[in-house]
Amino acid sequence: MPGRHSASSSTTSSRGVVKYGVIAVALLVVVAGGVVVAQKAFGSECGDPASYSLAADPAIAPVLQKIVDGTSAEELDCARIDVTASESGQVSAAVAKGADVPSLWIPDSSLWVGKTVRSTASLIDLASQSVASTPAVLAARKDEVPFFDTWLTALKLEGLRIGNPLTNTMSDAAILGAVAEAGSDEKALDSVSAALVPIAQAQAATRGEADPNARLDDVVADGGVAVVSEQTFLQYQIDNDNDLGATVPPTGSIFLNFPLAVTEPAGDRHEAAKSVGTALAAAIESEQGQQALSEAGFRSADNAVLDSDRGIGEVTALTIADQQAAESTLKQYQVLALPSRALVMEDVSGSMNYSAGANTRIAMTVQASETGNRLFPDNASMGLWAFSIGLGGGSQDYKELAPIRRMDEKVGNTTQREVLLQQTRTLPSLVGGGTGLYDTTLAAFRTVQEGYDPDAVNSVIILTDGTNEDPDSISLDELLSTLRTEQDPSKPVVIVTIGITDDADAGVLQQISAATGGSSFVARNPAEIPNVFVNALRSRSGR
Repeated sequence: MPGRHSASSSTTSSRGVVKYGVIAVALLVVVAGGVVVAQKAFGSECGDPASYSLAADPAIAPVLQKIVDGTSAEELDCARIDVTASESGQVSAAVAKGADVPSLWIPDSSLWVGKTVRSTASLIDLASQSVASTPAVLAARKDEVPFFDTWLTALKLEGLRIGNPLTNTMSDAAILGAVAEAGSDEKALDSVSAALVPIAQAQAATRGEADPNARLDDVVADGGVAVVSEQTFLQYQIDNDNDLGATVPPTGSIFLNFPLAVTEPAGDRHEAAKSVGTALAAAIESEQGQQALSEAGFRSADNAVLDSDRGIGEVTALTIADQQAAESTLKQYQVLALPSRALVMEDVSGSMNYSAGANTRIAMTVQASETGNRLFPDNASMGLWAFSIGLGGGSQDYKELAPIRRMDEKVGNTTQREVLLQQTRTLPSLVGGGTGLYDTTLAAFRTVQEGYDPDAVNSVIILTDGTNEDPDSISLDELLSTLRTEQDPSKPVVIVTIGITDDADAGVLQQISAATGGSSFVARNPAEIPNVFVNALRSRSGR
């Protein structure tokens, strides 16, 4: 595809060994890998060459195998290099733990080297800051490639296939691109965070598709847009004889830069591994090495455009201005991608019949709840209570409308999701009495805690328009003290409060949420309703 983007930024490559010690984005990963052994014929001047292991990202491992096969042992500092295809996160974890550590490592991005430095508090030698590069692209059927003005716009596309950002940098690329565009603008970063909610919730149901080729298979079969690397995009078309199209926003793209790190543990072999790494970097940077990389669809370390009009042409390399913002956003995604287990408390006190714009407050609440119902994926577990003074009979201020169950669990002839919708629509018929907030909050907290799911984010979501009106309930101080005392750090339950209109006691709701590390929001008018549950879901990450 002809170039139509501004000139690319360059990433320098170095044959000398340098120290890498920057603080980079922390990532939690799920990994897998395969092994490719590259055995080079021994050179006569080397006698019996020493063996060194090289763990490389699966995308680049095959071409590294080819380069090593074509390089003599003498040229590799009298060494034999065994190439292993391993996900970058797998190697990062191994280096951090000091177990099964390779001599050399080529991850897909220097972000992984930074993460490892952060984990070990030790510097890592680099034989090359970059041996190759490839930008993230948006791929679709050739006649269906849409235009995106920014990566944030792309993130908002329903059904965007980004893979699982918990596994590799390419699946992070769309998120990191949007963070890079936002810079240090807090409002822009908040927009990125909001865009992550539906993506993360969808990933929570599917766990994402880590294999970029499988994402492209889905595009071919069903249409839509997938985020992959330019190299993967090109190789897929060769391997599958498909004619796909690709683009990036005019703002640019995140590049994978494939650094060559020396990870041989300290000791007699470490210095020798440095020399081998430097020799390997020279082989990769040679004319033959660069030709092999180009044929495999990789750009050189300076991000230069591929020849023969391959790929997407010139692309500006987006850079992260605020590493902490990037780290915060990716950590937030990790939390958002966990399944939800929540008990929703709906206020049905008499004041919920008061008008709120063109609707009543209870109508606003029903609308908010229906919006939330659509956001939660099938593997989320949800329950529903209504509350007002004496609603449950006697001194009990709450009534269970649906116990906590998975959204896709069969309940009679329907599902839990439909049960929740049906019960939510009965709320207007229950309105009456005063607000029994404190006793209900504590009961809900204990209920969620009793059935705690260690593989989910466990929470209570409270929607109310007032403050506690039950004279026989516990006091606010007693509630807050009890919540703090009973909160178990190993089984945390977060309370998220949502005030309906300005009549809600925002100060009290904030205190209740803060006691458990949760967040509080106020929906002042109907226009704010669509954002209520998005913000509530975002609050699980503590942002």
